[in-house]
Amino acid sequence: MKIKVNIFFLLLPIAALLFTSCEKDNDKVIVLPPIDTTLQSMQVNIGVNYDTVVFVSLTSGVIKSSAVKDYDLAFDASPESKHIYLNTGKYMFAWRTQCTDMINTDTTGLNWLTDSDNMLGDSTVFGSNTTSSGDVNQQIVIIDRGKFSHIGSDRYRKIQIVSIDSNTYTIRYSKLNNSDYHEFVVTKDNAYSQVYFSFNNGGQMVSFAPPKDQWDMMFTRYIHTYWDEPLQFRYYSVNGVLSNRWNNITCAILKKDSLPGYMPFESFNHNDISSYPFYSTGNIIGFEWKYFNFNDNKYYITPDIYYILKDKNDQYYKIKFYDFYNTTGVRGYPAFCYQRIL
Repeated sequence: MKIKVNIFFLLLPIAALLFTSCEKDNDKVIVLPPIDTTLQSMQVNIGVNYDTVVFVSLTSGVIKSSAVKDYDLAFDASPESKHIYLNTGKYMFAWRTQCTDMINTDTTGLNWLTDSDNMLGDSTVFGSNTTSSGDVNQQIVIIDRGKFSHIGSDRYRKIQIVSIDSNTYTIRYSKLNNSDYHEFVVTKDNAYSQVYFSFNNGGQMVSFAPPKDQWDMMFTRYIHTYWDEPLQFRYYSVNGVLSNRWNNITCAILKKDSLPGYMPFESFNHNDISSYPFYSTGNIIGFEWKYFNFNDNKYYITPDIYYILKDKNDQYYKIKFYDFYNTTGVRGYPAFCYQRIL
């Protein structure tokens, strides 16, 4: 005798089991980690001669360290950008000539300039790299690679921007006597704020900074310009902090003597944020959190000054420096405390 079995009833327990499994998954409770609002501290090592660049994240700590001297030019890596930056950590200067002839470039009467430390592309010697008609500016730029890092003919280069598009910069360059001539294609990478190029070995790309979404600040040496000073004292090599404006980092500064409504670091909370202007320029934190005492040749931390940093996720942190020396008294170890503001 044949027994007929309804397949519906055979599948029903399986379906019930699957449904129960799905229902259990949906019922899982996801426990989020607590938000860390404790006061934390960090100390970085930029070297006794400030020859190391340190990239820092306020959520992950030190991300990467690189040697200041590793590159000459930084090319803005976003598809729409045309900006080129000097490595002012090497005390670099440049001058744009009126000439477009690489072989017969007139190098007389050079008026050396350097980039602003605000990190804005239009405040660089290279500028927008476009003419008034929108074409690429092919005027030759003469470059001083830095008197502390290079000597003789290796110190100077002349460079011409041949073309710029959404993916690449094409450049040609040589020494001033036309030797060591090369043409080179610099490839953009939008995962980074800038891509880095060195004239060493005929020209090469250099791995220097981490991806732009991984860091908030860099501790570095750079040039600050005192425009009110005579020319011989105008360009000053400093060591300080530049923020990552390519990752939408903005900063505010609180100084007791110059900002109305100043309050102690410990008292500042989220309700106070709207009272202060935030700036997207890279030099708001800068170097004035310390000062040099010529009587004993030592650095001291500037009292009653601190900073508020807003990161890419619109999270706010207050930052205050408290030392520039390590426990054995060696300089070049800036230390700061920081705290997330809720």
